[in-house]
Amino acid sequence: MSPVFSAVFLWLMATILWWSGWREEAGEGFPHWMVGSFLAIWPLALLANVAITPSLQVNGAWLWTLFALITMAWRTNPNRRWTSISAGVLLGSIYLLLCRLAYYPSGFSHFIAPWGTAILVGCLSALLLRNSTEQLLAISTALYLSEGITVFVQSTSDTFPIVKASEWLEVWWISVLVSRLWSISVKSAAIQARRWAFKMGWKRGRHSS
Repeated sequence: MSPVFSAVFLWLMATILWWSGWREEAGEGFPHWMVGSFLAIWPLALLANVAITPSLQVNGAWLWTLFALITMAWRTNPNRRWTSISAGVLLGSIYLLLCRLAYYPSGFSHFIAPWGTAILVGCLSALLLRNSTEQLLAISTALYLSEGITVFVQSTSDTFPIVKASEWLEVWWISVLVSRLWSISVKSAAIQARRWAFKMGWKRGRHSS
């Protein structure tokens, strides 16, 4: 599937989940109007290309995501912000390493990139950070950092390809959705386990009495 269609499909999935009642679970720490605005404008931004220089154009959705990231970072507590950015640097290093390995004839390229690396980044962000804001900051920092390093290496070497905006957006959506689904699943499982433990303890107490 084309990265553009994949990114649009993942955006549609996130939008449906958000408006179907997952706002409280998936958007903890975010004002609802902010997430709604981001999701509503994102497909319109995807259709636009912004000219930075006469020879350089950047996709509007890429810039819109960057703007949302900066706004989110500005609203976040400084300690949590820098913790998330530090985690993002770590995740970006892992992402770059795996993407680099994918270009070696090891036979793992079909498993590593792009879905495998994106899923791994999402899972690691959920393991390292608990809050949705922190997870999104870490994922975005990781992918923007890897994109910057990729462009820098591309400018001095022909061995590392530039990641297109559509591919970057696809990886971003995969990582974000995996991170949030993982966190929500673990949280739901923990709540259910506590309920079962309470019921079993209550039954045992009643039998012993």
